[in-house]
Amino acid sequence: MDKMQFSQVIPRIRVYETKLLNKAQIDRMIDSNSAYESLKILKETEYVNVMTDINKAEDYELMLSRELIRVFDLMYYISPVKGIIDLMSIKYDYHNIKVILKGIFLKKDLSYLLINVGTIDALKLRDLIKSDNIRELPIIMRDAIEEVNNNFQNTKDPQLVDIILDRYMFKSLMQIKSEIKDTFVDKYITTLIDSTNLKTLLRIKKQNKDKEFLARVIIEGGSIDKNKFLEIINDDPENIYTKFAHTSYAGFIKVGIDDYIKNKSVSLLEKLIDNYIMSMMRDAKIIPFGVEPLLAYIYAKETEIKIIRIIMVGKLNNIGAGLIRERLRDIYV
Repeated sequence: MDKMQFSQVIPRIRVYETKLLNKAQIDRMIDSNSAYESLKILKETEYVNVMTDINKAEDYELMLSRELIRVFDLMYYISPVKGIIDLMSIKYDYHNIKVILKGIFLKKDLSYLLINVGTIDALKLRDLIKSDNIRELPIIMRDAIEEVNNNFQNTKDPQLVDIILDRYMFKSLMQIKSEIKDTFVDKYITTLIDSTNLKTLLRIKKQNKDKEFLARVIIEGGSIDKNKFLEIINDDPENIYTKFAHTSYAGFIKVGIDDYIKNKSVSLLEKLIDNYIMSMMRDAKIIPFGVEPLLAYIYAKETEIKIIRIIMVGKLNNIGAGLIRERLRDIYV
């Protein structure tokens, strides 16, 4: 890929980066006396443009949804390579497919759970799937929907909806990656696959599932061979770290597994994975040309939205500032 084609875009990204929430603003939100006070702080930021009619703290999700849509619309508009943005937005397509299919299976209208940020308009996607007219969709998505439908008819197991669609989502990501041909994109997708498999391994151990189940859900294409995960499914958690000590993930894996042993939770591991990816994205600050700044800005914005959500949920449920801080991810700025 010609990195120079991004030379006109990166100066704009640098301006957008200056508008990301900083640590002082986040601390003020956490230390505020109420959820409403936290919301008011956001009116001092660029979020003011998507919250003119939002007066209740309970409506924060509407604000976050609007901001996510605004950011992706902007990124599609300025990016010379749309596939770069597809790489970050396609997960929302698969989220929407899950919502639509589960709604059909449960005979419920779950449209309120759709996120209109994917590569395909969410309502159009809903209408195509509901009318069984999926020929317009990319072949990987068509195959995913057909496999889910066939499996659900045979098993009635809603868990398979998530398992199958997650697998196909990574197939879509791998296809986009192969078309972009960029080393940073390769590293990002590889890290996503490896980290997803690590989380999956611990979740399955907690659920006492067997090797056959793990084989169905492990994603191929990462730097850690699929068989390595299958080999250690029956190992004690204490021994798992040694199997990954040679990888670039060794540092956070040890801390995450130690916490899993203590609390039987993967929450800390998930946070450490997010922080690891954020550290990759921060390296984009010194990149003058290429795809990195676009991907990094989108990842930073998505993380910022997660942080706001954690704070608002915490405030609305009277969770203490200390516990809220424990749950937060690292920020980009």
